Amino acid sequence: MRHFALFGPLLASCLSALATPALAQQTQDDGGIDEIVVTAQRRAQNVQDVPIAISAISATALVEAGIRDPRDLSLLVPSLSMQAGTAASTTSLFIRGVGIGDFNSNTTGAVGIYVDDVFLGANAGKLFNIFDSAGIEVLKGPQGTLYGRNTTAGAIRFSSRKPTDMLRADFSASYGRFNEVNLEAGIGGPLVKDLLNVRVSGMYNRRDGTTFNRVTGNHVNNLDVWAGRIILDLTPSDDALLRLSAHAGRNNGGARQFQHRGQGVDFFGNPSFSPNGTPLDGFGYADTDNNPDAGDYNVEGRERIDVLGVSLLGEFRLGAVKLTSISAYEQVNRETLEDTDSSPNDVVVAYYQDRPRQFSQELRLQSDGGGKLDWIVGGYYFHDTLKTDSAFDLLRGLRDPGDLLGTFDPANSLGLLRYPYTQKTESTALFGQASYPLTERLTGTAGLRWSHDSIDINYRSLFDAVGGVVPVKNYSDITVPLVAFQDKRSFSDLSWRLALDYKVDSTLIYASFSKGYNGGGFPGGASTDLAQLTPFRSERLYAWEAGIKTDLFDRRLRVNAATFFYDYRDLQVFVFDLSGPIPLQRKVNAGNARIWGLEADVTARPTRNLDLFASITVMDSAYRNFAALGGASLDGNRLVNAPTVALAGGATLTVPLGDKGSLRARVDGSYTSAIFLFPDNAASGRVKAHELVNARLGWQSPDETIEVALWARNLTNSRYVTSFAPVVTMDQLNISDPRTFGIQLTGHF
Repeated sequence: MRHFALFGPLLASCLSALATPALAQQTQDDGGIDEIVVTAQRRAQNVQDVPIAISAISATALVEAGIRDPRDLSLLVPSLSMQAGTAASTTSLFIRGVGIGDFNSNTTGAVGIYVDDVFLGANAGKLFNIFDSAGIEVLKGPQGTLYGRNTTAGAIRFSSRKPTDMLRADFSASYGRFNEVNLEAGIGGPLVKDLLNVRVSGMYNRRDGTTFNRVTGNHVNNLDVWAGRIILDLTPSDDALLRLSAHAGRNNGGARQFQHRGQGVDFFGNPSFSPNGTPLDGFGYADTDNNPDAGDYNVEGRERIDVLGVSLLGEFRLGAVKLTSISAYEQVNRETLEDTDSSPNDVVVAYYQDRPRQFSQELRLQSDGGGKLDWIVGGYYFHDTLKTDSAFDLLRGLRDPGDLLGTFDPANSLGLLRYPYTQKTESTALFGQASYPLTERLTGTAGLRWSHDSIDINYRSLFDAVGGVVPVKNYSDITVPLVAFQDKRSFSDLSWRLALDYKVDSTLIYASFSKGYNGGGFPGGASTDLAQLTPFRSERLYAWEAGIKTDLFDRRLRVNAATFFYDYRDLQVFVFDLSGPIPLQRKVNAGNARIWGLEADVTARPTRNLDLFASITVMDSAYRNFAALGGASLDGNRLVNAPTVALAGGATLTVPLGDKGSLRARVDGSYTSAIFLFPDNAASGRVKAHELVNARLGWQSPDETIEVALWARNLTNSRYVTSFAPVVTMDQLNISDPRTFGIQLTGHF
């Protein structure tokens, strides 16, 4: 843990908690830490009164910490981690070691993503949401009672800024290393006084490539993303609100270019090493410069993602109850062309195409705060149609160049393996939850949810006889079908939550027992035989948790802590079958597992001008009753993406300059102990312990409406693996971004 010394003194200055970092708060006139209002239980509450582990992050903290998409949230929430698969899609999120590292199109992760209470199912459409943000809530542990689908790990709730009855504008403009430009703006106000308000917002982010391609002389891994949103609020009466929201976005940057690592074998399984012992791939190639910002790529890919969505929210107060309806439609179009082997040779080129279309409807009826009993009941419906047409161009470098069509040899995996399929998912749920004060200080909460998922898949895999490179959508001559598979499965389950909380003065003590459910389904990767398409079962997670939330010293110190134990059954695991020459993707149920953990977080404001926060998550995880594909026992191995220690901490110091404004300096950092990316805990899939340190220095105008700041991310230039996949005689490594720095202008009017 040598990296811990970089900001250990800062972390040692405080403990930690489950509430929000101090920088997410606005201070009150008396200098104490302000109240944080969240809606985790579908009603506005002080986060200190909610018997759930929550990290709430304000819009100010998002700007100061440089949070741009869900992958960055681990900077402030150490129990949240991720595996980054590609440039702007297929990121797998984990909370407290619970998640699924599957990058395929039909994967619904264990962490539910919600934008303004709309669940996002598409794996490729979740990175367009953090702009013009009012804040983010990270709910830890199973949220099976009140939230839509598949939330065994937790839920992340994004809230956009809403229209107001007064004109308001916010903007941010940043320029940084690699010619990075990041623009964000939003403006809103009344269109018709006391009747119709509007908010329009957008963002644009572009960056030159950070990685040098030695084959072409170009720089790759560039960014080019834009997104926009409009929200209309109609209030025909004091008891009714209709909110229409529409958003769109596009990523038009490069596909992720990975780092290459030879496996030390040739195409026949014989050892293949250079004279100095460097492992080579099947073509005798190795990337030997140890430079994570350079590579040899014969294919410079691209990634095009278009998102579009619209939702209609209706809220109606009917006496002592409130009725809420949310209707939403989301669609994503994705095309990715990728140099999968990350080398100058034609080994594997991938083309991914996704076309998900989802519709959801939620109805909730709940008490409106008029009595002792707080209750909510509702129903949820979700329908998704996913069409994909993806392919792998395999081992083109081994084909006979004299054959104009290219040697076509399915037996030796020489050809264009294409796997189009359509999957339809239909999910329905009924839920309810109630809280009642058993005594003046003791409150009980009980919740129940019944869920039913139906999944219908029509899958084909085939070799395309016409030679050429992907994209394969231009090819239609199919001569060698491998697999034709059609099936339908249904999954049902009951989720629940029981909790007791005891409130005395400014301290809340709680204990809960809950169950989360993630429905089963079908693998969505390239398959060459029916065995790879075997359905996997639903996974279930039983969670015991106890915690304390307290404010001390006139709210100058906030200490929250919790301990949890997870009994994880039939957990879904994504693995590679390495028994043949071509690594095959498999998704299986891994028996059972258990996770024990302790979280703590401290937010402190010793003076009006100094804010401190520190967080720690300690976990011990292990598989139980889990046999690998080859039959070897993996019992006792650590779970994927489950560090034993994860830390985050930071400080913000404000220096008043009188009528000349103020200076605001911030330093924050995070540390993650070593993790494994696959259940076998092999050394090839081990990610070393790593840290990130960021800094920001800004000047604010006297009225705090304008700020100019210098910023730096990853000051120590820490480089580590964020995802790993075996290919053919080589490994594909995704490396974290290098050090960046720049200048930022923000304004609020």
